[in-house]
Amino acid sequence: MGGETPYFEKGNIIRVWISSIPVRDLARAIDFYVEVLGLELVVEDVAHDWAELGGPEPQGKIGLYVPKKNEKRQPGGDSGVILEVDSIFEFHRRLVDEEVPFKLRPEKRAWGGIMAIFLDPDGNEITVVEDPDHYKRFARPERRRKERRAESERSCRRSASK
Repeated sequence: MGGETPYFEKGNIIRVWISSIPVRDLARAIDFYVEVLGLELVVEDVAHDWAELGGPEPQGKIGLYVPKKNEKRQPGGDSGVILEVDSIFEFHRRLVDEEVPFKLRPEKRAWGGIMAIFLDPDGNEITVVEDPDHYKRFARPERRRKERRAESERSCRRSASK
């Protein structure tokens, strides 16, 4: 398995499957993510303190889990999860009505979109954006996977011949 092994059209990333968020109380977190945020409960594995929420396949999911006390990642702080909404001001209004705290109210950002940050019941920061023109503003990079792979194969052959 080195530079001489040819690459095949398998072994590719097909999507982001789940972004996980640590919570203290799984049932309470599920209620918030379903009742307040409107996500669909897809998997509930109480025996393993795990739940998956989101939309229909193949969309990515949010995984909620209760970490062990000795695990490094604990509830609270930046979750790294960014949700996209169709109307951030309506989303903000709805969550404020539900008394969800916001760390950042909807604000136009230098990159062109509108962003807000709210807190779930465990203090996890969830970022939300409205940016329908995101992929129109940013041109797709020219370098394609096949070009990178061909360059990698050439590089491996050069290294092997030395």
